[in-house]
Amino acid sequence: MLSKNAGNFTVTYSGSDEPPKSHYKEGVRIGRLETCEIVLDHETVSRIHAGINFIDANYVLSNLSSANVLTLNGRMLRPQQTDVLASGDTIQIGPFTILAGLDGIVLSLIVQQQTAAGSTPVRATKPQISESKAADVLKVFWQKRTREKEDWGTRLRPTEKPKPGKAMFNWRPTGDLRRPWRFALFVWALLLVGAIGVLAYFKYPQAYEPKPLSNPHALKFDSSTIAVRENANSCTTCHTPNEPMENSCIRCHTASEFHATNTRAHEEAGITCNVCHKEHMGADFSPSASAVFSCATCHNDNNKQLYNGKAVRTAHDDSYGYPAENVAWKWKGVYREVADAIPEINFSATGDKDEQEMLSRQFHTVHVARLKVPDGLKGDSRGLVSCSTCHVSFGKELDRVMPRQTCAACHTTQQGAANRDQRFGASSAANCISCHTQHPYSGGRWSEFLTDDALRRRRDAVAAKIAEGKVQ
Repeated sequence: MLSKNAGNFTVTYSGSDEPPKSHYKEGVRIGRLETCEIVLDHETVSRIHAGINFIDANYVLSNLSSANVLTLNGRMLRPQQTDVLASGDTIQIGPFTILAGLDGIVLSLIVQQQTAAGSTPVRATKPQISESKAADVLKVFWQKRTREKEDWGTRLRPTEKPKPGKAMFNWRPTGDLRRPWRFALFVWALLLVGAIGVLAYFKYPQAYEPKPLSNPHALKFDSSTIAVRENANSCTTCHTPNEPMENSCIRCHTASEFHATNTRAHEEAGITCNVCHKEHMGADFSPSASAVFSCATCHNDNNKQLYNGKAVRTAHDDSYGYPAENVAWKWKGVYREVADAIPEINFSATGDKDEQEMLSRQFHTVHVARLKVPDGLKGDSRGLVSCSTCHVSFGKELDRVMPRQTCAACHTTQQGAANRDQRFGASSAANCISCHTQHPYSGGRWSEFLTDDALRRRRDAVAAKIAEGKVQ
């Protein structure tokens, strides 16, 4: 009974009267030696040139020669390189061609010798070495031994050949007998540096941080919808020695109402968490508010840094960037990540005639009957944004002037307006992220404007995407 690790090799010499030979073993060797299972008598063949092993139900060819060439289907195999054989493969070793065929687990190998006149029979006979060839072999043997003796450069000998003459002084001093530094020096140096570090921590804390952490990171909390654990003013929670800081941000900020995914444009540009969200700016500083202000700081004509090979500039010529111009939409539409969290966009997709109609549908679906009307603007009977909130006239004479003026009512934080995005504090600033959504899979985005039903649908859509595993 054959072992499951043994292969079935059948070797046939083309043009020879010898019957095929079968070998039941783990592998066969190919070379000039008489002990090889496939003997190829030629000076371009190494003594053990190659091997074929049966491994995991596959026949694997290995090149064991570093001096002579072996090719598989015309492709050269480097020394010690392997490849799996398939039926119809051709192995070339010197003037010999070996055709491989697979029938189940039986590997048949047909050996042919190529000459100028064509293929000639190959016989597995013991090589006959002539006297001249034997002399050449001895010559090579002694040449190798001579080269080994002339191989200067070990640690106990000089790196160059000895100088001629009767007196040969080739010794060079080494450091093996030199007295090494005392271990106590390193111990005292470590203690001294540690003492200086402790002194600086208490006496000059600004050497480690410019200002204290913000309250959201410094204080403890019982539960949070945006973080699964607290920082509690710990340095090592954010600063770890073997990984970037944004990994710590993602580990903490993956909760029921927040997921640290970002928009595609920022991910491709390599924008990480701490690029937008600053820290160590004081206890009353808000990291989320700093992200809003960082939009205009980064997207500025004076910023010469390249992001993913591209430069940034002042957005919308320092205006609100109303996405329509000359009676045509000029924006790219809602990103897929944003659309995942707004099911109304997909519900209203009933077949757009062209791209302009699709952009119009997306823009109005996001606004109409989904947002609470801001102070100073007219809404419908339920107090929601309607067509008349932004347009004064309709039909052929559609009002396209008023919408530009109403943008500021929602997309800017006015001083003292308690129902606006509180991340702006008491200042007036353009709310860039109200249009350019960041962290699209966060459940609480724009909760101060969304109706209760719209907020519920958004949270349900985000939860469904997370359950599907599409949000990492």
